[in-house]
Amino acid sequence: MSDISNWAVLIGNVTVITGALSGILDFKLKEFRDNQRLQYRYEICSFAGDLRNGIVKTREEFQAIFEMYDRYERIIEKLKQKNHFIDNEMAYIEQQYKLLK
Repeated sequence: MSDISNWAVLIGNVTVITGALSGILDFKLKEFRDNQRLQYRYEICSFAGDLRNGIVKTREEFQAIFEMYDRYERIIEKLKQKNHFIDNEMAYIEQQYKLLK
């Protein structure tokens, strides 16, 4: 009987540890996504600022910022957030992209 109770205790301990690790991983994933969101937000705002200051960007740079915005959108959707300021910045960037020759 003691073997069975030892196994039950071991299984209980493993369950507790697994639950704790799951919570830590969930927290770290959310923290990682939030850090990515902030980095993408900074890059998008910086790109728009460069355009406003007359810095010429290539089509490849525009494509990279569009891809970054797509990733940003996926992250804020997962975090259940919205940022209209970034939407406005992207509208400006798209407008400037259309002016490229």
